Amino acid sequence: MDFEALGNLSWREALIAIIALLVLYLVLAFLRIRRLKREPAIEELPVPLAAHPALAAYAAEQAPEMPEPPSSSTSPADSPTLTEALAVPSEIPFPWNEPPPEIPGQQLIEALERDLAQLRKEVDVLRAEMLLLREAQRRDLAHSQVAQNASPLYNDAMQMAMQGLDAASIAQHCGIARAEAELVVALVRNRE
Repeated sequence: MDFEALGNLSWREALIAIIALLVLYLVLAFLRIRRLKREPAIEELPVPLAAHPALAAYAAEQAPEMPEPPSSSTSPADSPTLTEALAVPSEIPFPWNEPPPEIPGQQLIEALERDLAQLRKEVDVLRAEMLLLREAQRRDLAHSQVAQNASPLYNDAMQMAMQGLDAASIAQHCGIARAEAELVVALVRNRE
């Protein structure tokens, strides 16, 4: 094969070669499928009918029981019937009735999955608690900032307003004008 000739192929020639290879592959696949579809000859059957219990039961249902003509050499009690001839020994295992094979370490896998689910639930609870704590911390920080931003003269008035006292009682207790007390109460309400 000349490698120099392969290097000089144009993209059209390469595409035609690839298409030719695909067609060849499809023809071979079709021939294999056709060979598989052919029914096997009776000599090619590897296991007798009696080895497959389902086939034996089906054959027993489909084949009508025909009385055998009495022969002079054998008695009717000695000759087996069709169902007896197709009877399957009970020691043959039924692969479709067997449980699926045990996966190695299945119990360990299930235990780990349960542990993982439990851990996920605990993490979700911890996240919810953290969110609540953050909100509480933000509220406390906002209240402390309100108190820090006020002048020292009005600190007591701010604290009383945060506790929910009205403007008249704040003015009387702190010794400030009622208008100033109302202003402090309005400031606290707006911050909240």
